[in-house]
Amino acid sequence: MLKQQNKYPEDAEYLMEELTGFNYTQLQLHRNEPVPGKTMRQFRDGVVRLGMDEPVQYILGYGYFMNKSFTVSPDTLIPRQETEEMVQKIIDDHGDRVKNVWDIGTGSGVIAISLALSFPEDDILATDISEGALKVAQLNADNYQANNVFLKQSDLFQNVEPEPFDIIVSNPPYISQEEKPVMDQSVIKYEPDLALYGEENGLEFYQDISQNADKYLTDDGILYMEFGYHQKSALEEIFAKNMPEYTVEFHKDMSGNYRFLKAEKERV
Repeated sequence: MLKQQNKYPEDAEYLMEELTGFNYTQLQLHRNEPVPGKTMRQFRDGVVRLGMDEPVQYILGYGYFMNKSFTVSPDTLIPRQETEEMVQKIIDDHGDRVKNVWDIGTGSGVIAISLALSFPEDDILATDISEGALKVAQLNADNYQANNVFLKQSDLFQNVEPEPFDIIVSNPPYISQEEKPVMDQSVIKYEPDLALYGEENGLEFYQDISQNADKYLTDDGILYMEFGYHQKSALEEIFAKNMPEYTVEFHKDMSGNYRFLKAEKERV
């Protein structure tokens, strides 16, 4: 059915693996055995929803991030590998302690909670404008007993006092409306617009954050931000203008695309 609709039959396979608890090899070994009725009903319902372009993670109610399962909902983006690479970079850069971190636009909380589990002695502030996203993030924080994650509703800097922070990290909305024609239908139909699209060709949040981050960072503080694969040159101009005292490194993802940046104040 999915092949006929030019959908992704591997999503159906993944759905069955998750519903049965079997990996691909085990599924092949048991393929001639009857499937329990409840599992088959869930699978058939899921295949119909896949045919309507619904992401398999929303059907299951969870997605994986850094080998851990996190609750997701249509109020939150589905976790992606590119974000994992940025989080791993933060962990690698700060092997001992980070003291305090602010995750702007936390969504399901995967960045904040992953850092909280890596730095259990440190405080992680996680903010989002979306009340629905914060409820999901709270579920995930409770599930992993990440008691050092503090959730707060805020539109960027609006409800946060300058502390300042050792690390600010953000995976903000960076897709422009003009990119919709080339996007996957599952993203357009189901993932939250609030977390996807930014004005000014997807650059508005980089403008805002780069204009204000210095007031919220310690002298040795570092800003990490994920961005779209084609936005590097525009961000070079934005950061040169708004954070001239900072050195900005651009890092590639596993696909070879520039995907996140690291900005820290130049050492005198």
